[in-house]
Amino acid sequence: MTHKKVAIIGAGIAGLASAYYLQKNSPETQILIFESESKTGGKLLTSAFAGVSVDEGADSFLARVPWAVELCRDLGLESELVSPSARTASLWIDGKLQQIPSPNVLGVPLETESISEGLLTPDALSRLDSNGVPSLDLPDSDASIGQVIQSCVGLEVLERLVDPLIGGINAGRSDEMSCAVMAPQLLEAAHHPDGMLSRLKDLAKNADPTAPVFHTHPEGMNRLVDALTKSLENSFKMVSPVLNISRLSNKWLVETEKGPESVDGVVIATPASVSSNILEKTLPGPAQVFDSIEFASVVLVTFGYSRTDFEADSSQSGFLVPRSSQLFMTACSYSGSKWAHLRHPELEILRVSTGRIDDDRHLNMTDDEIVNELRLDLNSTLGIESAPVDVRVTRWPNSLPQFPVGHADQMNALDVELGHSAPGMFFAGAIRHGVGIPACIRSGKEAAQQLSEFLYG
Repeated sequence: MTHKKVAIIGAGIAGLASAYYLQKNSPETQILIFESESKTGGKLLTSAFAGVSVDEGADSFLARVPWAVELCRDLGLESELVSPSARTASLWIDGKLQQIPSPNVLGVPLETESISEGLLTPDALSRLDSNGVPSLDLPDSDASIGQVIQSCVGLEVLERLVDPLIGGINAGRSDEMSCAVMAPQLLEAAHHPDGMLSRLKDLAKNADPTAPVFHTHPEGMNRLVDALTKSLENSFKMVSPVLNISRLSNKWLVETEKGPESVDGVVIATPASVSSNILEKTLPGPAQVFDSIEFASVVLVTFGYSRTDFEADSSQSGFLVPRSSQLFMTACSYSGSKWAHLRHPELEILRVSTGRIDDDRHLNMTDDEIVNELRLDLNSTLGIESAPVDVRVTRWPNSLPQFPVGHADQMNALDVELGHSAPGMFFAGAIRHGVGIPACIRSGKEAAQQLSEFLYG
C-alpha cells in the first residue's frame, strides 16, 4: 500500500480529534497538523486562577452522548473524569432566583409538580399537563426551536424556561435556531403522533436519573488537549497559518509563510471565517458558504470572592438569566459548588458570562467596564457588595456559530459540492454538528473516516 500524506488545518479539538482518529485507523498515513498559534486546543483553554486550574471556555462535556467519552476512554482518561457535585440550577426571573424544574428536557418540564409557584401562569401549566401535540403543523424536516416549543407547549415555556437554557449554549435566539441541530430530541418528540410531552416522558422512564449529565477532568479541559497533543507530537507545524490551498494535479498544495506542502488529502478544521479566507481563491463557492455563517461574541469573567463576603448555595451549580431580565450577564456558574475539585479553601469562584447574538454591548467596553457592569448584576442577583479578590476576563470574539433552520441541509450540500469540486477535502468543527465538545469531536472523527475512505477505499 502506498503511504499517503494529509494535512489537518487547525489544532482545535475538532482538528486534533480528526488527526487522532486518522492516525489510529490509518497508521501508515503521514499527518501534518497546521496551527496558526503557538499552542494547541483552540477554544479549550485552562489556566491558573487563585491557585487552581479553571477553564476559560468550555469546562465540561455532555456525558450522555458518546463522542467525548469514547475519546477519553481511548486516551486512558475515562477513569479520571468527574461529574458535578450540584445537580440543580436556577433562573433569575421576576427579580428572584427560582429553581429550574426537574426533570426537564432542555428546559421543557416533565412534571408540573416540580415547577415553583408563580414561575408559570395557570394557562402555561395547563399546556404542560397535556400530551404536547403541536397546535400547528410542523415542517417534516427542520423547524426553529421557537416554532417547535411554542406549538407544543406554548410561548411562556419557550421564553421563561427553554430559551435561557438552549439560547445560552451558543448565545443565540431560539426563534431562529435549527431544532434539528440544537435539539434533535425535541424535534423527534414533536413529530411523534402521541405528542411531544408524551414522547419525552416515555423516553424518561428508561433513563437513569442518577446518571451524570456532564463530565470534566479535574485538571481542566486542557488535560484532554494535552493527551491528544502528546499522541500526535511529531505531526505539528505550529505558528504556521495556512494562506491558501490549491489543486496541483491530483494533490493539494498547502501554502504557508514557511513554504508549501504537497498532500493527498485535507481536513479543514479552522473557524469558518478562517476557512473562507483560505479557500476564497481556489474554491469561491465553499468559501462563500463558510463566510455566510453568523457568529456571536461572548465574554467569560471569572471572579474570586472571599467566603467571608459571599458563599454560594452548595446544592446549586449556578443560574441562567433570560433576555427579559434586562441584565448584562447571561449566566453565572458557582465553580466550587459545581465541581468538588474547584472548592477553594478561601474563595468562592464564579464564572459569569455576557454577550448574545443580539447583545454585543461588550464589544465597545473595556475589560474594567465589563467587570464593573457584571459586579452590578452580581449585586442585584446575589447581593454581593464587596470587591472580588481576583478577576480574570476572557474574550471570545466571533466564537459561537449560529444555526438557522436548514443548517444541516446546507452542510450536506457543502459536502456534495466539495466531493465534486474538491475531491479529498473535508471539513470539521463547530459549524458541522454544534458547539459542544462532543459535537466537535464527532465532526473530526467523521472527517477522518471520510478522508481515510477517500485515500484507501
